[in-house]
Amino acid sequence: MNLKTTKFYYITLMLLAFIGSTPVFASDITELKTTEVDFFNQQLNRPAKIKFWYQGGSKSCEATICLSQKQDSKRVAIISHGAFGSPREMNWLGYALASQGWVVAGIAHFGESWVYGPETIDPSTVMRFWQRPQDVSFAIDSLSKTGLFNRSLETDKIIMLGHSSGGFTSLAMAGANLEAGKSEVYCATEMAKGDKGCDFGKHKKRKPMNKEMLNKVGLLQSQMRDERVAVVIAFDPALGHAASETSLESIKVPTLVLGSVENDFLPYNTHSKYYADHIQGANLVGIEQGAGHFVYIDKCDSDRKVKGVSLCNDREGVNRKAIQKQILNHVFSFIYKNGVS
Repeated sequence: MNLKTTKFYYITLMLLAFIGSTPVFASDITELKTTEVDFFNQQLNRPAKIKFWYQGGSKSCEATICLSQKQDSKRVAIISHGAFGSPREMNWLGYALASQGWVVAGIAHFGESWVYGPETIDPSTVMRFWQRPQDVSFAIDSLSKTGLFNRSLETDKIIMLGHSSGGFTSLAMAGANLEAGKSEVYCATEMAKGDKGCDFGKHKKRKPMNKEMLNKVGLLQSQMRDERVAVVIAFDPALGHAASETSLESIKVPTLVLGSVENDFLPYNTHSKYYADHIQGANLVGIEQGAGHFVYIDKCDSDRKVKGVSLCNDREGVNRKAIQKQILNHVFSFIYKNGVS
């Protein structure tokens, strides 16, 4: 395993000020660390780079990652990034969860994530949506790898979080599937104008899938669900226009969907609200104040645009940091309300 470690020192009370009424640790000062570890999924011949956020121990150990003695072995969370993004853009979420005792693993999806190098980016990967859940299940398996941690973790009740395509990935881990042909029908309508979700997969013309391929994809979809996922939190999830209503109705785990109402990328009603409307008991939070699709990633200063939408420059008057504080309030309230602590 290859690894890269960065150390950060945070004052827990500063985080608690915007998280809300969550348990306070015995010490006011919490040492938070992040470590990136390279794995390889031999079964799928696919690399898996995982970024961990956690409470680091002050003493050295023989494991790759030395967890603090106060790290709760039952608190484990997974983060799935958006299309062509990376876990490195989710520090605001990873550190917040780690500050409250969670070991957090952010999986970089090979073929999409730039962290493997620009030469590895394959635009067609977004169409192989079943690979993302495979990555997540492999990441969960890897948490029990001998020598990774100095303490054993319990991985039977995972909190699954994701943004955009990662939001769909989170929902897929609980049972969401895509319906063949639904996306094509929607994207051909006037209603789809401005929906950037329809732009993915247009890099080349695709032949309609034959029966054999449809059966294969159906089998792969049936394997996306992972029973170890106990709670799902989806941030502005993608692929709502392609998701099967029947599959969403089958989701039984507590689900929180947060979406930007004045969306500049994925229309709120077609994606976030659609998911929440069809998942029994799902909680829906509409993020307003002009927040766009990329308010769910770290504050940044790049001029990069995705499908014409700025990754870092929010609309005038939008305070990304303040909105993320509000989001964390919803996240932690939901987590504690559903008894995952």
